[in-house]
Amino acid sequence: MVVRTLPTLAAAAAALLLAGCGADASGDSASDDTDGVSLTNCDIEKTYAAPVERIVATSNSANIGTLLRVGAVDQLAAVALNPDNDEIMTELYGSGIEDVPRLESPISLEAIVAQTPDLLIGSYSGLFAGSSGVTEEVAAERDIDTYVISDSCRQDPDDTSSALGTMDPWTAVRTDLENYGALTGHEDEASEAIEDLDERLGALEDAPRPDAAPKVLLFDSGTDDLYTSGHNGPPQGIIDAAGGENVFADEDTTWFRASWEAVASRQPDVIVVLDYRSGDENEVATKIDTIRQQPALRDLPAVAEDRIVVLPLALFTSGHPNIEAAEALRTSFDDLGLTPESGIEGRFAGYGR
Repeated sequence: MVVRTLPTLAAAAAALLLAGCGADASGDSASDDTDGVSLTNCDIEKTYAAPVERIVATSNSANIGTLLRVGAVDQLAAVALNPDNDEIMTELYGSGIEDVPRLESPISLEAIVAQTPDLLIGSYSGLFAGSSGVTEEVAAERDIDTYVISDSCRQDPDDTSSALGTMDPWTAVRTDLENYGALTGHEDEASEAIEDLDERLGALEDAPRPDAAPKVLLFDSGTDDLYTSGHNGPPQGIIDAAGGENVFADEDTTWFRASWEAVASRQPDVIVVLDYRSGDENEVATKIDTIRQQPALRDLPAVAEDRIVVLPLALFTSGHPNIEAAEALRTSFDDLGLTPESGIEGRFAGYGR
């Protein structure tokens, strides 16, 4: 049995905000001043002309769900999001994303400039990694302000090869919610979103837990090896909130590659396969076949007993949709008998069926 979950709104209970949202351990905060909006982004103080009117959001969905949650759909000039994901975003946040122009991959500086943005959003693991030639400095030369997604901040800002991730994954989501609210003029919507997020996290925290948390392997992609996520990535927060344990929680980074032998040694109880919704109807089946054909994995109970959960990638890149992933994953744990019945239902139960 392959369990697919795609999200039904969960019950909520109050939880504490971590370190004051935008005023967290990273020092992120947002405030209005006479010149615009001043905030801290990846430990760098910046002032933006606000509210921004034309946003280009890149890097593997680049907080698009967060921007939609704060009500900024009409301020999106272009996004890097496969149109097959529009259905998910529309289900979560209402219509509008389907009308936003798309950037083709690989994203070029010319394509960005052609959209005449006043704000460019990316990550150090994606657009701002430099492979495309698009950097914060190059954007600044063209009078384009930049914002780095909070989950991808470098641990050493002066080292471009530094490991990524400087804050708890949920703190990164809260930080971007608050900052996007300030940048787009939707502060009230951002505050409501943070309150909703913490209520739903509180419900997950209060759900009954098993004596031993189910160990979870995240399978993003790969054949010769596996692309997965460590302690600092969004999946860590999602898995923790759902009551599980990331088998690579000891890796001090966000996303990285691991060998199949390393995976087998971690003995996962359940495998989460990410669906890119790339237009390839065989994508998920191919990934599951890859898992089952690995000599190091095929005798694991998680594989032999088909404890495989499929969820959309768009729920696992840093942003407000992460709470949907956490709720869906907890529902899957319950359905597989890995956790006590919680009463939590993922919004898209039955994803892919």
